[in-house]
Amino acid sequence: FDRIEELTNIRIELTHVPFSDSVEKRSLLISAGDAPSVIPLIYRGDETPFVASGAILPMSDYIEHMPHFRKYVEEWDLGEMMENLRQADGKYYMLPGLQEVWVPSFSLIIRTDVWEDVGIGIPSTWEEVHEGLALIKEKYPDSLPLADGFEGQSLINYGGYAFGTRAGWGFGDGMIGGQDGEPLRYAATTDEYRSMLEYYRTLVQEGLLDPETLTAANDGSGAGGVVEKVAAETCFAASGSSGTAIEFAQALDETVGRGNYDLQLIPPPAGPAGNLMGPRNFWHGFMLGSQIAESENFLAILQFLDWLYFNSEAREMLRWGVEGETFTKAEDGTIELAEGHSLDSFDLNTGAGTDILKDLGFSTFLAEATESRALKESYNSEAFSTFVDGVVENLESMPPWAPAPLEEAELEQASLMATPLKDMVDTNTLQFIVGERDLGEWETFHAELEASGLDSYVELINSARDRFVEQS
Repeated sequence: FDRIEELTNIRIELTHVPFSDSVEKRSLLISAGDAPSVIPLIYRGDETPFVASGAILPMSDYIEHMPHFRKYVEEWDLGEMMENLRQADGKYYMLPGLQEVWVPSFSLIIRTDVWEDVGIGIPSTWEEVHEGLALIKEKYPDSLPLADGFEGQSLINYGGYAFGTRAGWGFGDGMIGGQDGEPLRYAATTDEYRSMLEYYRTLVQEGLLDPETLTAANDGSGAGGVVEKVAAETCFAASGSSGTAIEFAQALDETVGRGNYDLQLIPPPAGPAGNLMGPRNFWHGFMLGSQIAESENFLAILQFLDWLYFNSEAREMLRWGVEGETFTKAEDGTIELAEGHSLDSFDLNTGAGTDILKDLGFSTFLAEATESRALKESYNSEAFSTFVDGVVENLESMPPWAPAPLEEAELEQASLMATPLKDMVDTNTLQFIVGERDLGEWETFHAELEASGLDSYVELINSARDRFVEQS
Protein backbone atom coordinates (compact mmCIF):
# COMPACT_ATOMS: atom_id res chain seq x y z
CA PHE A 1 0.00 0.00 0.00
CA ASP A 2 2.97 2.31 0.54
CA ARG A 3 4.15 1.60 -3.00
CA ILE A 4 0.66 2.28 -4.40
CA GLU A 5 0.67 5.64 -2.62
CA GLU A 6 4.14 6.48 -4.00
CA LEU A 7 2.97 5.83 -7.56
CA THR A 8 -0.51 7.38 -7.41
CA ASN A 9 -0.61 9.76 -4.44
CA ILE A 10 -3.65 7.78 -3.23
CA ARG A 11 -3.73 6.39 0.30
CA ILE A 12 -5.99 3.40 0.81
CA GLU A 13 -7.64 3.27 4.22
CA LEU A 14 -8.27 -0.32 5.22
CA THR A 15 -11.19 -2.00 6.94
CA HIS A 16 -9.79 -5.12 8.60
CA VAL A 17 -11.97 -8.18 9.16
CA PRO A 18 -11.05 -11.80 10.01
CA PHE A 19 -10.98 -13.77 6.77
CA SER A 20 -13.13 -16.53 8.27
CA ASP A 21 -15.92 -13.99 8.90
CA SER A 22 -15.42 -11.86 5.82
CA VAL A 23 -18.62 -12.77 3.96
CA GLU A 24 -20.88 -12.27 7.00
CA LYS A 25 -19.03 -9.09 8.03
CA ARG A 26 -19.32 -7.70 4.50
CA SER A 27 -23.08 -8.25 4.48
CA LEU A 28 -23.50 -6.59 7.87
CA LEU A 29 -21.43 -3.55 6.88
CA ILE A 30 -23.30 -3.09 3.60
CA SER A 31 -26.71 -3.51 5.23
CA ALA A 32 -25.81 -0.94 7.88
CA GLY A 33 -24.50 1.53 5.33
CA ASP A 34 -20.99 1.28 6.80
CA ALA A 35 -19.26 -0.64 4.02
CA PRO A 36 -15.98 0.66 2.63
CA SER A 37 -16.25 2.50 -0.68
CA VAL A 38 -14.30 -0.22 -2.49
CA ILE A 39 -15.30 -3.78 -1.60
CA PRO A 40 -12.73 -6.32 -2.87
CA LEU A 41 -12.61 -10.11 -3.08
CA ILE A 42 -15.95 -10.25 -4.88
CA TYR A 43 -16.72 -13.28 -7.03
CA ARG A 44 -19.57 -13.38 -9.53
CA GLY A 45 -22.82 -13.77 -7.65
CA ASP A 46 -21.54 -12.16 -4.45
CA GLU A 47 -23.03 -8.86 -5.56
CA THR A 48 -26.55 -10.15 -6.26
CA PRO A 49 -28.03 -9.79 -2.73
CA PHE A 50 -27.16 -6.08 -2.66
CA VAL A 51 -28.51 -5.01 -6.06
CA ALA A 52 -32.15 -4.40 -5.16
CA SER A 53 -31.37 -2.17 -2.16
CA GLY A 54 -29.29 0.23 -4.23
CA ALA A 55 -26.36 -0.25 -1.84
CA ILE A 56 -23.87 -0.91 -4.63
CA LEU A 57 -23.11 0.85 -7.89
CA PRO A 58 -24.04 -0.46 -11.37
CA MET A 59 -20.51 -0.69 -12.77
CA SER A 60 -21.77 -1.14 -16.34
CA ASP A 61 -22.78 2.55 -16.29
CA TYR A 62 -19.19 3.67 -15.82
CA ILE A 63 -16.83 1.41 -17.80
CA GLU A 64 -16.42 4.13 -20.43
CA HIS A 65 -14.01 5.67 -17.89
CA MET A 66 -12.01 2.43 -17.55
CA PRO A 67 -9.91 1.91 -20.71
CA HIS A 68 -7.61 -0.76 -19.26
CA PHE A 69 -10.60 -2.90 -18.29
CA ARG A 70 -12.20 -2.53 -21.73
CA LYS A 71 -8.88 -3.34 -23.44
CA TYR A 72 -8.52 -6.72 -21.74
CA VAL A 73 -12.18 -7.64 -22.18
CA GLU A 74 -11.72 -7.14 -25.92
CA GLU A 75 -8.25 -8.66 -26.30
CA TRP A 76 -9.06 -11.74 -24.23
CA ASP A 77 -12.51 -12.21 -25.79
CA LEU A 78 -14.47 -11.83 -22.55
CA GLY A 79 -17.36 -9.73 -23.84
CA GLU A 80 -19.97 -12.50 -23.80
CA MET A 81 -18.95 -13.50 -20.29
CA MET A 82 -19.39 -9.92 -19.12
CA GLU A 83 -22.88 -9.88 -20.63
CA ASN A 84 -23.72 -12.91 -18.50
CA LEU A 85 -23.02 -10.87 -15.36
CA ARG A 86 -26.03 -8.64 -16.00
CA GLN A 87 -28.75 -8.64 -13.38
CA ALA A 88 -32.51 -8.56 -14.04
CA ASP A 89 -32.35 -4.80 -14.70
CA GLY A 90 -29.82 -5.34 -17.50
CA LYS A 91 -26.83 -3.93 -15.59
CA TYR A 92 -23.84 -5.57 -13.91
CA TYR A 93 -22.70 -4.49 -10.48
CA MET A 94 -19.20 -5.87 -10.07
CA LEU A 95 -16.03 -5.86 -12.14
CA PRO A 96 -14.28 -9.23 -12.01
CA GLY A 97 -10.65 -10.14 -12.20
CA LEU A 98 -9.84 -11.02 -15.83
CA GLN A 99 -7.76 -14.02 -16.90
CA GLU A 100 -6.10 -14.36 -20.30
CA VAL A 101 -6.19 -18.15 -20.03
CA TRP A 102 -8.61 -20.10 -17.87
CA VAL A 103 -7.28 -23.24 -16.26
CA PRO A 104 -8.77 -25.11 -13.32
CA SER A 105 -7.24 -23.96 -10.05
CA PHE A 106 -7.57 -27.51 -8.70
CA SER A 107 -6.96 -30.86 -10.29
CA LEU A 108 -5.11 -34.11 -9.50
CA ILE A 109 -1.56 -33.99 -8.16
CA ILE A 110 0.14 -37.33 -8.73
CA ARG A 111 3.44 -38.99 -7.88
CA THR A 112 4.39 -39.45 -11.53
CA ASP A 113 7.36 -41.68 -10.69
CA VAL A 114 5.03 -44.15 -8.94
CA TRP A 115 2.40 -44.00 -11.68
CA GLU A 116 5.05 -44.64 -14.32
CA ASP A 117 6.50 -47.47 -12.23
CA VAL A 118 3.17 -49.34 -12.32
CA GLY A 119 2.94 -48.80 -16.08
CA ILE A 120 0.23 -46.13 -16.35
CA GLY A 121 2.17 -42.90 -16.60
CA ILE A 122 0.13 -39.72 -16.52
CA PRO A 123 -3.55 -40.71 -16.68
CA SER A 124 -5.63 -38.83 -19.24
CA THR A 125 -9.02 -40.38 -18.37
CA TRP A 126 -10.83 -41.32 -15.17
CA GLU A 127 -10.79 -44.90 -16.42
CA GLU A 128 -6.98 -44.76 -16.45
CA VAL A 129 -7.05 -43.18 -12.99
CA HIS A 130 -9.05 -46.17 -11.73
CA GLU A 131 -6.68 -48.63 -13.40
CA GLY A 132 -3.60 -46.87 -12.04
CA LEU A 133 -4.96 -46.66 -8.50
CA ALA A 134 -5.70 -50.39 -8.53
CA LEU A 135 -2.13 -51.18 -9.63
CA ILE A 136 -0.67 -48.87 -7.00
CA LYS A 137 -2.86 -50.50 -4.32
CA GLU A 138 -1.51 -53.86 -5.44
CA LYS A 139 2.07 -52.66 -4.99
CA TYR A 140 1.39 -50.64 -1.82
CA PRO A 141 -1.34 -52.68 -0.09
CA ASP A 142 -1.39 -50.47 3.01
CA SER A 143 -2.08 -47.36 0.95
CA LEU A 144 -5.30 -45.53 0.19
CA PRO A 145 -3.80 -44.06 -2.96
CA LEU A 146 -6.32 -41.27 -3.78
CA ALA A 147 -7.30 -38.45 -1.43
CA ASP A 148 -9.26 -35.22 -1.56
CA GLY A 149 -8.67 -33.28 1.65
CA PHE A 150 -11.02 -30.43 0.77
CA GLU A 151 -14.15 -31.83 2.41
CA GLY A 152 -14.88 -33.80 -0.76
CA GLN A 153 -15.73 -30.60 -2.62
CA SER A 154 -12.67 -30.43 -4.85
CA LEU A 155 -12.55 -33.95 -6.29
CA ILE A 156 -16.18 -33.96 -7.41
CA ASN A 157 -15.86 -30.41 -8.71
CA TYR A 158 -13.23 -30.95 -11.41
CA GLY A 159 -14.24 -34.59 -11.75
CA GLY A 160 -17.93 -33.82 -12.17
CA TYR A 161 -17.44 -31.87 -15.39
CA ALA A 162 -15.98 -34.95 -17.09
CA PHE A 163 -19.24 -36.75 -16.28
CA GLY A 164 -21.25 -33.88 -17.76
CA THR A 165 -22.46 -32.42 -14.47
CA ARG A 166 -21.56 -29.88 -11.79
CA ALA A 167 -20.82 -30.79 -8.19
CA GLY A 168 -18.89 -29.75 -5.10
CA TRP A 169 -17.39 -26.27 -5.24
CA GLY A 170 -18.84 -25.81 -8.72
CA PHE A 171 -22.44 -26.68 -7.83
CA GLY A 172 -23.56 -23.05 -7.70
CA ASP A 173 -27.32 -22.76 -8.07
CA GLY A 174 -27.37 -26.41 -9.12
CA MET A 175 -28.83 -25.77 -12.57
CA ILE A 176 -27.40 -27.15 -15.80
CA GLY A 177 -28.45 -26.94 -19.44
CA GLY A 178 -30.58 -24.08 -20.69
CA GLN A 179 -28.76 -23.69 -23.98
CA ASP A 180 -30.60 -23.93 -27.30
CA GLY A 181 -33.94 -23.32 -25.63
CA GLU A 182 -34.14 -26.45 -23.49
CA PRO A 183 -35.20 -26.02 -19.86
CA LEU A 184 -32.69 -25.92 -17.04
CA ARG A 185 -32.35 -29.08 -14.94
CA TYR A 186 -31.22 -29.64 -11.36
CA ALA A 187 -27.83 -31.33 -11.64
CA ALA A 188 -28.19 -33.64 -8.65
CA THR A 189 -31.23 -35.38 -10.20
CA THR A 190 -29.56 -36.28 -13.50
CA ASP A 191 -28.16 -39.58 -14.76
CA GLU A 192 -24.79 -37.85 -15.17
CA TYR A 193 -24.65 -37.01 -11.47
CA ARG A 194 -25.50 -40.58 -10.55
CA SER A 195 -22.75 -41.89 -12.87
CA MET A 196 -20.25 -39.66 -11.10
CA LEU A 197 -21.38 -40.97 -7.71
CA GLU A 198 -21.12 -44.59 -8.90
CA TYR A 199 -17.54 -43.99 -10.06
CA TYR A 200 -16.32 -42.56 -6.75
CA ARG A 201 -18.33 -45.11 -4.77
CA THR A 202 -16.47 -47.87 -6.62
CA LEU A 203 -13.13 -46.30 -5.70
CA VAL A 204 -14.08 -46.25 -2.01
CA GLN A 205 -15.34 -49.86 -2.14
CA GLU A 206 -12.07 -51.03 -3.66
CA GLY A 207 -9.94 -49.23 -1.09
CA LEU A 208 -8.60 -46.75 -3.64
CA LEU A 209 -10.13 -43.51 -2.33
CA ASP A 210 -9.53 -42.49 1.27
CA PRO A 211 -12.99 -41.70 2.75
CA GLU A 212 -11.43 -39.89 5.72
CA THR A 213 -10.15 -37.18 3.39
CA LEU A 214 -13.67 -36.51 2.07
CA THR A 215 -14.62 -34.91 5.37
CA ALA A 216 -11.36 -33.17 6.29
CA ALA A 217 -10.03 -29.76 5.29
CA ASN A 218 -6.49 -29.92 3.94
CA ASP A 219 -4.71 -27.80 6.52
CA GLY A 220 -1.86 -30.29 6.71
CA SER A 221 -2.33 -30.84 10.44
CA GLY A 222 -2.89 -34.04 12.37
CA ALA A 223 -2.55 -37.68 11.40
CA GLY A 224 -5.44 -37.36 8.96
CA GLY A 225 -3.83 -34.55 6.98
CA VAL A 226 -3.29 -35.29 3.30
CA VAL A 227 0.17 -33.68 3.38
CA GLU A 228 1.26 -36.26 5.97
CA LYS A 229 -0.24 -39.12 3.94
CA VAL A 230 1.65 -37.99 0.84
CA ALA A 231 4.87 -37.63 2.83
CA ALA A 232 4.39 -41.10 4.36
CA GLU A 233 3.81 -42.59 0.88
CA THR A 234 0.37 -43.91 1.70
CA CYS A 235 -1.21 -41.52 -0.82
CA PHE A 236 -0.04 -41.11 -4.42
CA ALA A 237 -2.73 -38.87 -5.94
CA ALA A 238 -4.65 -36.02 -4.33
CA SER A 239 -6.69 -32.95 -5.11
CA GLY A 240 -4.84 -29.68 -5.05
CA SER A 241 -3.57 -26.57 -6.76
CA SER A 242 -0.08 -25.52 -7.77
CA GLY A 243 0.31 -24.23 -4.20
CA THR A 244 -0.76 -27.59 -2.76
CA ALA A 245 1.83 -29.30 -4.98
CA ILE A 246 4.50 -27.13 -3.35
CA GLU A 247 3.24 -28.20 0.10
CA PHE A 248 3.43 -31.85 -0.94
CA ALA A 249 6.93 -31.39 -2.39
CA GLN A 250 8.24 -29.70 0.75
CA ALA A 251 6.87 -32.56 2.86
CA LEU A 252 8.36 -35.22 0.55
CA ASP A 253 11.73 -33.46 0.70
CA GLU A 254 11.77 -34.26 4.41
CA THR A 255 10.75 -37.91 4.14
CA VAL A 256 11.83 -39.18 0.72
CA GLY A 257 14.47 -36.62 -0.13
CA ARG A 258 14.60 -34.08 -2.95
CA GLY A 259 15.36 -35.74 -6.25
CA ASN A 260 13.87 -39.08 -5.18
CA TYR A 261 10.35 -38.41 -6.39
CA ASP A 262 8.46 -36.68 -9.19
CA LEU A 263 5.28 -34.75 -8.49
CA GLN A 264 2.97 -33.16 -11.04
CA LEU A 265 -0.33 -31.27 -11.20
CA ILE A 266 -2.08 -32.84 -14.20
CA PRO A 267 -4.99 -31.62 -16.34
CA PRO A 268 -8.37 -32.95 -15.15
CA PRO A 269 -8.88 -36.39 -16.69
CA ALA A 270 -11.52 -36.96 -19.35
CA GLY A 271 -14.70 -38.87 -18.63
CA PRO A 272 -17.93 -40.06 -20.27
CA ALA A 273 -18.75 -36.47 -21.32
CA GLY A 274 -15.34 -35.94 -22.92
CA ASN A 275 -12.29 -33.78 -22.23
CA LEU A 276 -14.26 -31.19 -20.30
CA MET A 277 -13.54 -28.66 -17.61
CA GLY A 278 -15.90 -26.12 -16.12
CA PRO A 279 -17.03 -23.05 -18.05
CA ARG A 280 -14.47 -20.31 -18.51
CA ASN A 281 -14.83 -18.01 -15.55
CA PHE A 282 -13.54 -14.88 -13.88
CA TRP A 283 -11.39 -14.46 -10.79
CA HIS A 284 -12.27 -12.17 -7.89
CA GLY A 285 -12.75 -8.46 -8.46
CA PHE A 286 -14.57 -5.66 -6.68
CA MET A 287 -17.80 -3.72 -6.28
CA LEU A 288 -18.37 -0.15 -5.15
CA GLY A 289 -20.68 1.24 -2.48
CA SER A 290 -23.23 3.51 -4.14
CA GLN A 291 -22.30 6.50 -1.96
CA ILE A 292 -18.98 6.78 -3.79
CA ALA A 293 -20.77 8.28 -6.81
CA GLU A 294 -21.37 11.43 -4.75
CA SER A 295 -17.66 12.04 -4.22
CA GLU A 296 -16.05 14.96 -6.05
CA ASN A 297 -13.21 12.51 -6.78
CA PHE A 298 -15.46 9.81 -8.25
CA LEU A 299 -13.97 9.93 -11.74
CA ALA A 300 -10.43 9.85 -10.34
CA ILE A 301 -11.36 6.85 -8.16
CA LEU A 302 -12.68 4.96 -11.19
CA GLN A 303 -9.46 5.72 -13.08
CA PHE A 304 -7.38 4.62 -10.09
CA LEU A 305 -9.23 1.30 -9.83
CA ASP A 306 -8.90 0.80 -13.57
CA TRP A 307 -5.13 1.17 -13.11
CA LEU A 308 -4.92 -0.95 -9.96
CA TYR A 309 -6.94 -3.91 -11.24
CA PHE A 310 -6.34 -3.82 -15.00
CA ASN A 311 -3.12 -1.98 -15.91
CA SER A 312 -0.29 -4.36 -16.88
CA GLU A 313 2.41 -2.39 -15.03
CA ALA A 314 0.29 -2.24 -11.87
CA ARG A 315 -0.39 -5.97 -12.10
CA GLU A 316 3.34 -6.69 -12.34
CA MET A 317 4.08 -4.38 -9.40
CA LEU A 318 1.41 -6.00 -7.22
CA ARG A 319 2.88 -9.43 -7.90
CA TRP A 320 6.62 -8.71 -7.85
CA GLY A 321 7.20 -5.37 -6.15
CA VAL A 322 9.67 -2.73 -7.29
CA GLU A 323 11.86 -3.42 -10.31
CA GLY A 324 15.51 -3.08 -9.40
CA GLU A 325 14.74 -3.50 -5.71
CA THR A 326 12.70 -6.67 -5.22
CA PHE A 327 12.96 -8.14 -8.73
CA THR A 328 14.83 -7.90 -12.02
CA LYS A 329 13.45 -8.26 -15.52
CA ALA A 330 15.46 -9.53 -18.47
CA GLU A 331 15.07 -8.31 -22.05
CA ASP A 332 13.01 -11.38 -22.92
CA GLY A 333 10.59 -10.52 -20.09
CA THR A 334 11.82 -13.18 -17.65
CA ILE A 335 11.36 -12.03 -14.05
CA GLU A 336 13.54 -13.10 -11.13
CA LEU A 337 13.62 -12.07 -7.50
CA ALA A 338 16.46 -9.77 -6.59
CA GLU A 339 19.23 -11.07 -4.34
CA GLY A 340 18.15 -11.23 -0.73
CA HIS A 341 14.44 -11.60 -1.56
CA SER A 342 12.18 -14.63 -1.52
CA LEU A 343 8.59 -15.71 -2.12
CA ASP A 344 8.37 -18.70 0.18
CA SER A 345 4.74 -19.54 -0.61
CA PHE A 346 5.79 -20.30 -4.21
CA ASP A 347 9.10 -21.91 -3.24
CA LEU A 348 11.12 -19.10 -4.84
CA ASN A 349 14.50 -18.38 -3.19
CA THR A 350 13.03 -19.86 -0.01
CA GLY A 351 14.70 -18.45 3.09
CA ALA A 352 16.88 -16.06 1.09
CA GLY A 353 15.94 -13.02 3.15
CA THR A 354 13.05 -10.56 2.78
CA ASP A 355 9.86 -12.39 1.79
CA ILE A 356 8.05 -10.06 -0.62
CA LEU A 357 4.67 -11.38 0.56
CA LYS A 358 5.09 -11.79 4.31
CA ASP A 359 7.38 -8.79 4.84
CA LEU A 360 6.34 -6.36 2.10
CA GLY A 361 2.77 -7.27 1.15
CA PHE A 362 3.30 -8.02 -2.55
CA SER A 363 1.82 -11.18 -4.13
CA THR A 364 -1.26 -10.96 -1.90
CA PHE A 365 -4.91 -11.19 -3.01
CA LEU A 366 -4.76 -7.99 -5.06
CA ALA A 367 -2.08 -9.57 -7.24
CA GLU A 368 -4.32 -12.53 -8.11
CA ALA A 369 -7.25 -10.70 -9.61
CA THR A 370 -6.27 -9.94 -13.23
CA GLU A 371 -3.40 -11.79 -14.89
CA SER A 372 -1.99 -12.38 -18.35
CA ARG A 373 -0.69 -15.85 -19.05
CA ALA A 374 2.90 -14.56 -18.97
CA LEU A 375 2.43 -12.99 -15.54
CA LYS A 376 0.74 -16.11 -14.15
CA GLU A 377 3.59 -18.29 -15.37
CA SER A 378 6.28 -15.87 -14.13
CA TYR A 379 5.89 -16.89 -10.47
CA ASN A 380 4.87 -20.50 -10.97
CA SER A 381 7.08 -23.49 -11.68
CA GLU A 382 7.95 -24.97 -15.05
CA ALA A 383 5.59 -27.81 -14.15
CA PHE A 384 2.74 -25.30 -13.92
CA SER A 385 3.48 -24.05 -17.44
CA THR A 386 3.31 -27.67 -18.59
CA PHE A 387 -0.04 -27.97 -16.79
CA VAL A 388 -1.35 -24.86 -18.59
CA ASP A 389 -0.17 -26.24 -21.94
CA GLY A 390 -1.91 -29.54 -21.24
CA VAL A 391 -5.18 -27.84 -20.32
CA VAL A 392 -5.13 -25.44 -23.29
CA GLU A 393 -4.24 -28.17 -25.79
CA ASN A 394 -6.44 -31.00 -24.54
CA LEU A 395 -9.42 -29.68 -22.61
CA GLU A 396 -12.55 -27.89 -23.70
CA SER A 397 -14.57 -25.54 -21.49
CA MET A 398 -18.21 -26.41 -20.91
CA PRO A 399 -20.64 -23.82 -22.27
CA PRO A 400 -21.25 -20.93 -19.84
CA TRP A 401 -23.98 -21.56 -17.30
CA ALA A 402 -27.21 -20.16 -18.76
CA PRO A 403 -27.96 -16.79 -17.09
CA ALA A 404 -31.23 -16.61 -15.15
CA PRO A 405 -31.06 -13.32 -13.18
CA LEU A 406 -33.69 -12.98 -10.50
CA GLU A 407 -35.77 -9.91 -9.68
CA GLU A 408 -35.89 -8.42 -6.20
CA ALA A 409 -38.94 -10.38 -5.03
CA GLU A 410 -37.45 -13.64 -6.33
CA LEU A 411 -34.01 -13.39 -4.73
CA GLU A 412 -34.97 -14.16 -1.15
CA GLN A 413 -37.46 -16.78 -2.31
CA ALA A 414 -34.76 -18.55 -4.34
CA SER A 415 -32.26 -18.37 -1.49
CA LEU A 416 -34.73 -19.88 0.97
CA MET A 417 -35.38 -22.74 -1.46
CA ALA A 418 -31.79 -23.30 -2.65
CA THR A 419 -30.08 -23.55 0.73
CA PRO A 420 -31.90 -26.62 2.14
CA LEU A 421 -31.75 -28.31 -1.27
CA LYS A 422 -27.98 -27.77 -1.49
CA ASP A 423 -27.49 -28.99 2.09
CA MET A 424 -29.43 -32.14 1.22
CA VAL A 425 -27.37 -32.67 -1.92
CA ASP A 426 -24.06 -32.22 -0.07
CA THR A 427 -25.05 -34.63 2.69
CA ASN A 428 -26.37 -37.34 0.40
CA THR A 429 -23.55 -37.01 -2.13
CA LEU A 430 -21.05 -37.85 0.59
CA GLN A 431 -23.24 -40.63 1.96
CA PHE A 432 -23.62 -42.25 -1.46
CA ILE A 433 -19.85 -42.08 -2.13
CA VAL A 434 -18.69 -43.50 1.21
CA GLY A 435 -21.45 -46.12 1.30
CA GLU A 436 -23.52 -44.77 4.18
CA ARG A 437 -26.43 -44.74 1.74
CA ASP A 438 -27.01 -47.28 -1.00
CA LEU A 439 -27.37 -46.00 -4.55
CA GLY A 440 -30.45 -48.19 -4.78
CA GLU A 441 -32.14 -45.34 -2.89
CA TRP A 442 -31.49 -42.89 -5.73
CA GLU A 443 -35.18 -42.45 -6.53
CA THR A 444 -35.98 -42.04 -2.83
CA PHE A 445 -33.38 -39.27 -2.70
CA HIS A 446 -35.17 -37.56 -5.61
CA ALA A 447 -38.46 -37.79 -3.76
CA GLU A 448 -36.84 -36.18 -0.70
CA LEU A 449 -35.61 -33.29 -2.85
CA GLU A 450 -39.09 -32.85 -4.30
CA ALA A 451 -40.60 -32.85 -0.82
CA SER A 452 -38.17 -30.04 0.05
CA GLY A 453 -39.45 -27.84 -2.76
CA LEU A 454 -37.28 -28.84 -5.72
CA ASP A 455 -40.00 -28.48 -8.36
CA SER A 456 -40.89 -24.94 -7.24
CA TYR A 457 -37.23 -23.96 -7.23
CA VAL A 458 -36.61 -25.31 -10.73
CA GLU A 459 -39.76 -23.59 -12.00
CA LEU A 460 -38.64 -20.27 -10.48
CA ILE A 461 -35.18 -20.43 -12.09
CA ASN A 462 -36.59 -21.49 -15.46
CA SER A 463 -39.05 -18.59 -15.40
CA ALA A 464 -36.16 -16.20 -14.78
CA ARG A 465 -34.24 -17.82 -17.61
CA ASP A 466 -37.16 -17.44 -20.03
CA ARG A 467 -37.53 -13.79 -19.07
CA PHE A 468 -33.81 -13.12 -19.61
CA VAL A 469 -33.92 -14.72 -23.07
CA GLU A 470 -36.98 -12.67 -24.07
CA GLN A 471 -35.35 -9.42 -22.96
CA SER A 472 -31.97 -10.12 -24.57
